[in-house]
Amino acid sequence: MKKFTLLFFASALVLSACGCGKSVPAKTDDNTSEQPQEQEKTFSLDSYNGHFVEAISAAYDYFEENGKLPNTINVDGLSVTKGRYIVGACMLLDKIQKEPDTWQDNDIETIQAAGGEDYRWNTFDPDVIDFQHINFMAEKLLNFTIERKSLPNYVTFPSTDPASPGYLPQLTMVVTKHENTMNLRACAVVLARTFNYFVKNKGQWPTEVSSWPASYLGSTSHCPIDAPEVIAARDEAIAGLPANATDRQKAEAIYEYARDKWEWENYMNTKKGAVETIKQKGGNCCDLTHATIAMCRATGIPARYLHGQCYYSSVEGHVIPEIYVDGKWWIADPTNNDSTWGTPKWKGMETFNGRYYELEF
Repeated sequence: MKKFTLLFFASALVLSACGCGKSVPAKTDDNTSEQPQEQEKTFSLDSYNGHFVEAISAAYDYFEENGKLPNTINVDGLSVTKGRYIVGACMLLDKIQKEPDTWQDNDIETIQAAGGEDYRWNTFDPDVIDFQHINFMAEKLLNFTIERKSLPNYVTFPSTDPASPGYLPQLTMVVTKHENTMNLRACAVVLARTFNYFVKNKGQWPTEVSSWPASYLGSTSHCPIDAPEVIAARDEAIAGLPANATDRQKAEAIYEYARDKWEWENYMNTKKGAVETIKQKGGNCCDLTHATIAMCRATGIPARYLHGQCYYSSVEGHVIPEIYVDGKWWIADPTNNDSTWGTPKWKGMETFNGRYYELEF
């Protein structure tokens, strides 16, 4: 039976990562005409490490079907917890690149790691993450876990020095406080997605993968997409569109319906949820966003929560729907009648707090 090294961890801590990421080793191929032809290598996963890779890949298949990663995976008859298989994925990502011919020879020794499921700390701006930054992320996760005896809440990608291997551009919105952080939930999905590509492409790494931690299509707390009230409001919103209406036309119709039919009310956090907001034809920014997102997702259009401190006459906390059509995320703020599709009434963000699949407040 496979032996594990056990370390018992405290509660998850916060990571602010910096430093250099690892690049994929460059393959030199000078004078190729004079070099002997290498035999094509067969791709097989016939070891404990290989079966671990297959299990991580299967975890992503589970994610695609269920909208979340499994709490455990099975490796050679052993149940491996999520924290442990996240750490194992980081170890294997490094090992396969450093030992391309022998990585299956010696079994990895994973460590037990507690990990959070919080939706906060997800301010990673790009919709994709390239392989260099996947390596950067995995290195930070692994080093933090070994040092602190716990997985971090998030990884920070440096965004101030373009010369840094971890550099990512700032958010395109007008925002004064922003860090490119990817929370642990999203990091785990990216790792599973990366290994899924590796397995299905017979040992080839992706140049980049989606950074989305969810499909942004399912029901969540306060946002049921199959509630009769949500379906009825959606149908009313798009009733005037032609039968061949595009997703963009449907999304704009839903947004304008939410903006024009419902009233903004002044209170804190979620109080009604999508269904009661539709029934009462009003709510605060959280509840109007719940209802707008529910109608979009019920139409098969991805939608998510954008959260920040926005500039009005003063700085105020605000939650806004973002809707994905035509290959782009659009801000669709229904709280003010002067807002239009893609152009909110507020002028920018003082602080960008994150983007969420589910609003937890």
